[in-house]
Amino acid sequence: MSRYRRVWVVYRKELVETLRDKRTLAAMVLVPIVLYPVLMIIIVQALRAETGRRQAERYSVCVPDEVHRDWLRGVLRREDAEYESGVRAEKPGPARSPADMSPSEMLRARLRADQVEITVLDPDSSLWDAVRDQRFHVGLIVEPPPNPKRPADRRNRSVQILYSETSPRSEYVFGQLNNILAHEADRIVRARVSRMPDGVATLTPFLTNHLSTSSSEQQFAKILAMVVPFLLVIMTVTGALYPSIDLTAGERERGTLETLAVSPVPVGQIVAGKFGVIVTIAMFSTALNLGSMTAMFHFSRLGELAASFRPVPAGEPAATQAAPDSATQDAGVGLTQRDYLRERMRLEQEAGQKAGFITKAAPIVLLAMLPFAVLAGGVMLATCSFARTFKEAQNYMMPVMMAFMIPAMVVSYMPTTRLEGVLLVIPVANIVILIRELFLGNYQPAAMGICLLSTCFYAAVAVTVAARLYGNESVLFADVGSYKTLFARRYIRPQEAPSPAAALSVVALLFPFYFYWQSYLINFAASPERIRLIVAMGQIFVLALPCLVFAWYLKLNVRETFALRWPAALPALAVLLIAAGIVPVGNLLRAVQFQWFPPGPDMLGEEAGKLIEGSLASVLLALAIAPGICEELVFRGFLLSGLRRRVSAVASVVIVGLIFGLFHLYMEKIPVHSVLGAILALVCLRCGSIIPAMVVHIANNAIPLLATRYEALGSFFALPASADELVTPRLDARGLAFIGVFLVGLVMLCLTRKRRA
Repeated sequence: MSRYRRVWVVYRKELVETLRDKRTLAAMVLVPIVLYPVLMIIIVQALRAETGRRQAERYSVCVPDEVHRDWLRGVLRREDAEYESGVRAEKPGPARSPADMSPSEMLRARLRADQVEITVLDPDSSLWDAVRDQRFHVGLIVEPPPNPKRPADRRNRSVQILYSETSPRSEYVFGQLNNILAHEADRIVRARVSRMPDGVATLTPFLTNHLSTSSSEQQFAKILAMVVPFLLVIMTVTGALYPSIDLTAGERERGTLETLAVSPVPVGQIVAGKFGVIVTIAMFSTALNLGSMTAMFHFSRLGELAASFRPVPAGEPAATQAAPDSATQDAGVGLTQRDYLRERMRLEQEAGQKAGFITKAAPIVLLAMLPFAVLAGGVMLATCSFARTFKEAQNYMMPVMMAFMIPAMVVSYMPTTRLEGVLLVIPVANIVILIRELFLGNYQPAAMGICLLSTCFYAAVAVTVAARLYGNESVLFADVGSYKTLFARRYIRPQEAPSPAAALSVVALLFPFYFYWQSYLINFAASPERIRLIVAMGQIFVLALPCLVFAWYLKLNVRETFALRWPAALPALAVLLIAAGIVPVGNLLRAVQFQWFPPGPDMLGEEAGKLIEGSLASVLLALAIAPGICEELVFRGFLLSGLRRRVSAVASVVIVGLIFGLFHLYMEKIPVHSVLGAILALVCLRCGSIIPAMVVHIANNAIPLLATRYEALGSFFALPASADELVTPRLDARGLAFIGVFLVGLVMLCLTRKRRA
């Protein structure tokens, strides 16, 4: 039976057993399908009930005398009259029944005159004490006292509203009165200027209409983008939780884990089958949750609720927000309210035809959640491997759940964060921001690519570590002491090279730190010497030194781990030919890539030119020699030595190349650097030594740097003289000759006898 057949058998067996559990089926299928419609119905009904309660309640206002009472009654009646006439209404026209109203209108309460009971206090009573003791919802004082019979006289007044911020009803009445008084002030101003020669048109020398091009669906997507990514992360993690516990601690508690471990099927294939079940259930749960939410938002009228989340600002009358009034239109300025609303409706229809942001984003979101589900499944499978009972596994899962929830929650409450910088490679946080950007319709291919590639990298590391722990005897058969045997140095047995899990884990730990170093600490406004110093320090202290420390801690054979030996004569000659042609080949690869994917401004900008200013020795040391040594120790040393004994040579070359490309800052650099990284890995494997890879790497960095100082050298290697030639190079005879030299060296290297690395 082939290994794939055995993995399929394990996968099918575990999946069938997991799906037999009714609780798992209910949590995975029933909850997503029923939860969101029921939840949204409950929310809408609760909001409608709250609006109806506010519209039916009576509110009390205390004033110091009858003059204030008569004036306030007149203000409330004028507000009602304006609203009924359509001036203040969301949509002008006659009164409509609730069935004809939009959801946003039905969920927006308005304070009416018949709801307000105005009481005149005794002269000896204090408005402050009356409101503080909650005998009245608000108190109102106008200085100087208003004139109920002449509300639009020439005197300006100060209105003081007393309310209790801890009382919801008092705060509601305060907000409503604040808007009503702002509308009254607008009416007074218009009445005053109507007697002037130009009338009300004097108030509107410039008229600004707030006409948003975003449809209500897009506005609602903005609200969903704050909640849905966090919810999807939690649902994915929850979907992977119980299968992970059942397939590890559950097996151990049932007494079947040890039997499974000693079966003739390799542990890696068992883990692959179990892990496939975890990812399948997690992704199925995520797909159902996403599909249920998408269907509910697409087929319901909930998009219209976006308007109800945009309250009218206090002090800014609704009429001036919507459109100019009739007096302004008569003066020949702006649009009528009917024209405005017609234009708004046209934009809504066009946006609705173009959009469906939620529906369009759903497939990409589902694709982005796949590597995240793999990451969550790997972490949970590795963690649950330590548990001896189902209850113990649940306790272990609490910190794991918090580790996923905290970054997702923090980023969800930071709406101004963007998918850039170090956030591109922070696990969980990058996926949350990516989903939020997709819901908002912001598609950035470069940032999305780095985000997904980094998550795939973390997921591969998690799977490798899970397979390593699941097959570890100290984890399978030992008790709490297994922790010490895994992590305490005195229990670690000396080895020639790291395991794949250890190598990938170390490189994964270095990845976000190096990305942060590159993104935030390198400031092109600084001096060239400072920039080069930071670059060199990053190579030494962020890349090379941690790998050397881990090699010491894990008791590895440094010579074997980093392939520190001299190569044979024939491979060394082939390496010299490869080093001579590596730069023209790299330029050709970039040119081919740029034909399909044009470079961004960061690739061809002038900022990078500051790096090569100053001493030539410091430039070569920081930008050629330090990377050529330090990066080779990490990728062709520590990482390659961990992979080559468990993975085929071809797979090792590809994996090392991809990870090497991922470590570079810009998306445009990843394809070419991945190919160069694979070539360097091939050189190291065929020569059995890391020194030739260092030579090729240093040559690849040093030749272009030297060519900036010596034009003859650039002409000799047929290097592009300008940024335009980098995009569309001219392949002359000399350039083709160097490419031929490179190919001859590569063929010679492949035909030489492979030396053990």
